[in-house]
Amino acid sequence: MFKKIILVLGLLIALCVTAFTIYVFTAAEEFTEKEEQQIEAAIAKGAGQQVGTEGFAENNGVRIWYDVFTPTDSAKGTVVLIMGLSADALAWPKFFIDGFVDAGYNVIRLDNRGVGMSSWDAFDPENPYSLSDMGEDVLAVLDTLQIQKAHLAGVSMGGMIGQTISIENPERVASLISIMSSPWVMDPDLPKLNYETFLKIGVNTFHYGMSESEVDAVKMRLALRRLLMGSDKYELDIDRIAQMTLFNLRNRNGYNPQAGREQTMAIELSGSRIEALKKLIIPTMVIHGKTDPLIPFEHGVKTAELIPNSKTLWFNGMGHIIPKKYSD
Repeated sequence: MFKKIILVLGLLIALCVTAFTIYVFTAAEEFTEKEEQQIEAAIAKGAGQQVGTEGFAENNGVRIWYDVFTPTDSAKGTVVLIMGLSADALAWPKFFIDGFVDAGYNVIRLDNRGVGMSSWDAFDPENPYSLSDMGEDVLAVLDTLQIQKAHLAGVSMGGMIGQTISIENPERVASLISIMSSPWVMDPDLPKLNYETFLKIGVNTFHYGMSESEVDAVKMRLALRRLLMGSDKYELDIDRIAQMTLFNLRNRNGYNPQAGREQTMAIELSGSRIEALKKLIIPTMVIHGKTDPLIPFEHGVKTAELIPNSKTLWFNGMGHIIPKKYSD
């Protein structure tokens, strides 16, 4: 009898694994023959990436990589770009950086702890880090560069980090740009995060991310960007995404598969910023796409409503990425 139970359980497990494998392979994003050829051609060109003057800052034993872009004339000030969950600094598109530099600002971008060239060993499951700790990483970069005050621009989790710095260290913040972010992702009064999108991201990460193939690595990042588009569809810049991916794989530390889990814990641990944002007096702009498939538009609206005198920039059709078409 016991052997029969074990046999049945084994068969059930095998069926579940088979069903899951079939689901992953059928639900993952597919690429046309033309896109496959573009990916192969982009990889053949090799890695390439715009990188500024590089350096490292340290915050209580955590090393934070950063680079700096400077205008040709004297700078009007400094803008710090803070990226979102699991993403490294290279995810900031060139046109976004160039816009600030051309306007006369120094631009700093950094790898959050756990990604890129910053420390990957800063996570302790018994004492996980918070958004406040990640905010201190940003301030450590400013301290290293002897910058007292800067404009902060953060996307998604990066917007949450920017909000946290503005609340806890307002004297260091000249202004805040909170992009496709939230005052509290668990707010019961707002629509929940789109977990269907999270599931699709997980499926594609499993499908393409388990491989050591550079082709699959590029496909995974293309798939994720396609999933994060809003209702306004457009062609992805395959060359740029491929070059960024290859540069990370060949010239940097690659991609940390644990970063998403660790940084999600930081978001959850940090809780709500709703009451604190009501007292913020820093000049703020809130940017959000109306068809964001990950963090619903209502989260951006509430962020703007909470922060006194904040300005808003809403985009019809924009999702959870920053395409060039919305930069003009």
